Amino acid sequence: MPDASTHGIPDRLHQLCLELRSATSTLELLDVDGQVPSPLPIRKLLRHTVTAQTLATNTTRLADDLVSSIGAEPSKEQAKALACMVTAVAQTSTAAHLFARIAETAASPAHQPGTTHAESHNGRTLIDHATGRRDLRRASESVQAAGQHLGDHHAYQRFLADMRLPPGPPVMPRSPTTSRP
Repeated sequence: MPDASTHGIPDRLHQLCLELRSATSTLELLDVDGQVPSPLPIRKLLRHTVTAQTLATNTTRLADDLVSSIGAEPSKEQAKALACMVTAVAQTSTAAHLFARIAETAASPAHQPGTTHAESHNGRTLIDHATGRRDLRRASESVQAAGQHLGDHHAYQRFLADMRLPPGPPVMPRSPTTSRP
């Protein structure tokens, strides 16, 4: 059975987890006053979209590499790791979609400031941005969980290897000695 550790998968999972966490903390929408900027900064929002799309692509590629390294019959822990990675793929893809939708909104004509429609628009933008960041954070957690499941799988494999007897002639059990009167 192929081994995910031979392809550097655990290190790559750790690195992706760090990148997702970093993006969660750096992709900010609000200005220094804690308000949605007006007009929306389209260039900044497009960079958020590019970041999320890159993370989604990297997550999908790593999930695909994990599938290739595991093979057709994964262990229980490997299957859990795969499930976590597929979840992370969905989460990063959703985040990329949300950031793209916000950039699209920023590119459309602005609404009259102070109107109900403008306030609703700003509220929706804020919610979508926060949801995109949340999805990246959750993806980071999913990738971290995948790494933990792979670690558990490898620990179990090492345990089984240690349990195997060294090659050589079989050791015969001693027969019980009986004392005679």
